[in-house]
Amino acid sequence: MKAFAAALLFALGTPGLAVAQTRPETRAPQAGDAARLAGLIIPEAQMPALIGIGFRQGFGASLAGNPEVKKTYDANPGMQDFVAERVSQYLARLAIADLPSLREQLAAVVRDELEAEEIVDTITFFESPTGMKMRARATAALQEKGATSAEEGQKTAVAAAVADLTEDDYPALTAFGASSAAKKMQLVNTRIMEVTKAWGRQLATGNAASLETERVAAEKAFLAKGKAK
Repeated sequence: MKAFAAALLFALGTPGLAVAQTRPETRAPQAGDAARLAGLIIPEAQMPALIGIGFRQGFGASLAGNPEVKKTYDANPGMQDFVAERVSQYLARLAIADLPSLREQLAAVVRDELEAEEIVDTITFFESPTGMKMRARATAALQEKGATSAEEGQKTAVAAAVADLTEDDYPALTAFGASSAAKKMQLVNTRIMEVTKAWGRQLATGNAASLETERVAAEKAFLAKGKAK
């Protein structure tokens, strides 16, 4: 989810493309545009998969740092995947329940950093066929490859977002790349990443006890399933 805005950075390098082609139509600013853009930046449908990827990677690292616990997992093939899947699904449910809070924070960032017309320009790009295609590719790449850091996630998302672009995509890229909104997106993206990280940390620490309970329950369920065979 953090890489969606990063994918827009590609537009900064496209002001000279297809300048003679028709530019996408825009509209007047409306109340609620900041919240609408925040909803596009953090799509609920992709949240479980993206959280699952991040959790599984972090879970593997935490096991590697705890040799005694890792012995149990190593002695029970499939246990790590089973537990990670169960806990990540639980964490995704917590995240979706708290998603309105994150979107409110992101909407505040959008209002702070972008003028009303710039918000419209960004929404126009996000909702254009090109913008939707780029965001879908970025999400799919993160779901498939994952990332060990926000920076790696950005690189993965950008590379996927700009792959196989055609001349039909140039008008939307050109229009957004020439806008003042595009020139501000690097700062906006940095703030979005900061807010999202802080929200994720709070979500984890605020639910640490229930997440631990879920992990223990998943471990017991896996071991019980093995004994029942």
